[in-house]
Amino acid sequence: MWLNILLVGWFKYKRLAIAIKRMKSLAKMKDAYRGENKLIKYSLAGNRYYFSYNAPGWPSKSFNRYIQYQLAQFDLNKPVAIHTLIFGITKKCGYKCEHCFEWENLNKPETLTKEDITEVIASFRSLGATTVQVSGGEPLNRLADINAIVPKFKDVDFWIYTSGYQLTDEKAKQFKKAGVTGITVSLDHWTPSLHDTFRGKNGAFDWVEKAAVNTVNNGLVLCLSLCATNDFISDENLDGYIRLAKKLKASFVQILEPKAVGHYAGKGVLLSQENIALLEAFYKRVNFDPLYKHYPSVMYHGFYSRLLGCSGAGKDYLYVDMDGNVHDCPFCQRKVFNVLTDDIAANVENMKTGTCTFYN
Repeated sequence: MWLNILLVGWFKYKRLAIAIKRMKSLAKMKDAYRGENKLIKYSLAGNRYYFSYNAPGWPSKSFNRYIQYQLAQFDLNKPVAIHTLIFGITKKCGYKCEHCFEWENLNKPETLTKEDITEVIASFRSLGATTVQVSGGEPLNRLADINAIVPKFKDVDFWIYTSGYQLTDEKAKQFKKAGVTGITVSLDHWTPSLHDTFRGKNGAFDWVEKAAVNTVNNGLVLCLSLCATNDFISDENLDGYIRLAKKLKASFVQILEPKAVGHYAGKGVLLSQENIALLEAFYKRVNFDPLYKHYPSVMYHGFYSRLLGCSGAGKDYLYVDMDGNVHDCPFCQRKVFNVLTDDIAANVENMKTGTCTFYN
């Protein structure tokens, strides 16, 4: 992998010395994100290796483009670019999730056509995007559109963010054939009844298990996404969760913190300092303790953001909602511009000056 990175740098700069210097800078930056801990595990899925949920798998064209983006961050005249687009493509959803940040917009008439979605992805791809996380609503409601759009972008990794509902073996096969990289399944408790309650849907946990099996069996990468509330966070629950994630053969676990927007608007849901400390200890233990080397890697955005600052607001990623409005991230409700009517590149450059105060 590092030889591949060196070759990408060599082709980019045409000088080996500069390529080596940039590669060392990249390695130093990655070490900073890990809090000076050494990375000890990779995940193998679909003949590709993954070291992060937020980076394309290696080897691939998308990985090479991702490295080009990362190397460019050390250039004097670095281009306007992002590497991840989070894109809500549908308002339809049959769940009533406790934490839903799009609660007020669900199950209204759709705004985005298949052509709109394709054009928006193409625009962000031209800005360097190597990963598209497709969300909603429930994106499986636009299964046919996804399967038609994904093959158009051979050098982009696509992840489907889903509740798992109705993700059958046949649908997983279709995703794999279309070129989807992975499935992010929301799982908010390792106890079935409590997950069902959180999701407002009887049988929600059963569909998580079915979706996980169908994802893995068809060579797609599996990530489980947890909204870690104050009521959930304890050593017992976190250990139970990671054991279940290992059993389901997940490559990654993503931890999100609740924010008082959407269905949580006006509620005191922000995490206590004690619970933040528990999550950070869990993150370090599972990722860097050799006893957990065969467990999924944990991606905890709050840890990275408090350590180095939020990477949203167009710095590394941004969120486009179901009406084409661009936000700093899915949980920040500030509408910066609209991709259907405004110049994307110019506005992305402007939004990079914004800051997120959520993790301060």
